[in-house]
Amino acid sequence: MGVAVNINKIYTYKDYLELEDVSMEVIEGIPYLMSPSPTVEHQRILRKLLLTFSNYFKESDCEIFSAPLDVVLINENEEVLDSKNIVQPDIFIVCDKNKIADKNIIGAPDLIVEIVSTGSQSLDYVKKLNLYEKYKVKEYIIVNPINKTILQYIFEDNCYSSPKIYNQNSVAQINLFKDLEIDFTNIF
Repeated sequence: MGVAVNINKIYTYKDYLELEDVSMEVIEGIPYLMSPSPTVEHQRILRKLLLTFSNYFKESDCEIFSAPLDVVLINENEEVLDSKNIVQPDIFIVCDKNKIADKNIIGAPDLIVEIVSTGSQSLDYVKKLNLYEKYKVKEYIIVNPINKTILQYIFEDNCYSSPKIYNQNSVAQINLFKDLEIDFTNIF
């Protein structure tokens, strides 16, 4: 039997690994339970985005991953097990093979895509935005199937610039990969 999540405790990756059958992320040591199952629309968008990225990256050194897979964000000189930031982004791209371990990704991915659900809006738009900026994720895209909007944050000059805003009829140019475009008319 697994250990219960204590919302008053500051969690490290070591604590997180001791939990069983709990789907959660940890941001600055605070646990955030994940919804047990995403919606059908969430999964459709995820699949279409994964296909778009897969076609683009089929002959690349970069790798595409999707949840559930732990991304452990570590500070300089911090041991992995001491990290207080563990997330499972919907889609993420890692171009540095040294960050890819057997059971997780250690360090910031190059690009992260989060697909918003009703219960995750505050987490995706505020907490994860600040976290990904702190760990210098080069590009962060938030896809909102509820209102059919897309926000694209690009890390420049040590912070995220104002987001580029797209709608369901837009084509987004991915900043990191100059000839990669996402046609959202095919995604929604």
